[in-house]
Amino acid sequence: MKNVIFLIALLIPVFLTAQAPRLAIVSFDANQQELRPDELLEMVRVEISKHSKYQLIDRYEIHEVLSAQNIESGTCFSQSCLLAAGGHLNTNFVMTGSADKLGDALFLRLRMINVKEDKIEKEVVREFLFIPQKVNTMITLLVNDLFSVTNDQSIVNSLSNKESYESAMNNPEYQRLNLSGPRMGYTFFTGETAKILGREKYNGGFGARPAFFQIGYQFEAQYLNEGKWQALVEFIPTITGMDQGLFIPSVAILNGIRSNKNGIEFAIGPAFNVVKKADMVLVDKAWQLAEDFPNVREVESRMDSRGKLSFSSFVVIAGGYSLRSGKLNIPINFYFIPAEDVRFGISFGFNLKRS
Repeated sequence: MKNVIFLIALLIPVFLTAQAPRLAIVSFDANQQELRPDELLEMVRVEISKHSKYQLIDRYEIHEVLSAQNIESGTCFSQSCLLAAGGHLNTNFVMTGSADKLGDALFLRLRMINVKEDKIEKEVVREFLFIPQKVNTMITLLVNDLFSVTNDQSIVNSLSNKESYESAMNNPEYQRLNLSGPRMGYTFFTGETAKILGREKYNGGFGARPAFFQIGYQFEAQYLNEGKWQALVEFIPTITGMDQGLFIPSVAILNGIRSNKNGIEFAIGPAFNVVKKADMVLVDKAWQLAEDFPNVREVESRMDSRGKLSFSSFVVIAGGYSLRSGKLNIPINFYFIPAEDVRFGISFGFNLKRS
């Protein structure tokens, strides 16, 4: 009994396949070089085979039979040619398709002809945005229409609606907006910090103007990208003050968001630098070295050229915009540091758009 059941289970798929109507997908036309007809035809064949509703004629058999009848499948699009091909292939249905770019839209069409009854059995047409990299997904949607299978509306919208949010679906090259590259600009100091920088060196100052040139490099990595925006982390080491004989290393670690569409971005995060600081005490409303006033207990570490190298931390708030010229990106950023003595600056850089 078990052997009989096993035999029946094996024969059922064979019986169903034998009863399924025969279908030959003969040709596919495309008016754009980015779309290859042979690839589109094979995509249709694969998608239709997933539904198991037809017994598909092998592409090699189609080529052999039609070549023997001097029928070129690559140019067989008319109903009369398709009917002749279907007769030679002894099939119930023949199918052809087309992909036509009109303006910025791509129209995909599938047409199935009933060979015995000499009529169009089914025909489906869809309009998509012209995104060649996603044509396989478009074919899936079209074949689902052919078999009355409900499509995911969010996918349909992203591939056909200009107003839908930009995403990995309708902008497969979104990761190209990566602005890693060199940075240079100026940072400006205010308040007491500006005064210390301008003070004479013998008095604990640096003999410098409160505007320093800085140069560095921005490394960035995306960790989220969907819709119009990407979330990213930026690592920016810089050297400041070389234009005035100083060497002030710093590094910023910023977390931000950037528009995939127009390059506008915003970021915030901590930064660290190395500056000279000394223990100071306030005497007669003036800051003096603590070592000169050992009896004063209220000591504060302050920036002073006579001190020792020390780490300092602060918060950076930045915003910017990226100009584009062909494959060249030119990011321009403004930033400020909301400390007691506000510091602000501007920087710009460049990089080539990733391929």
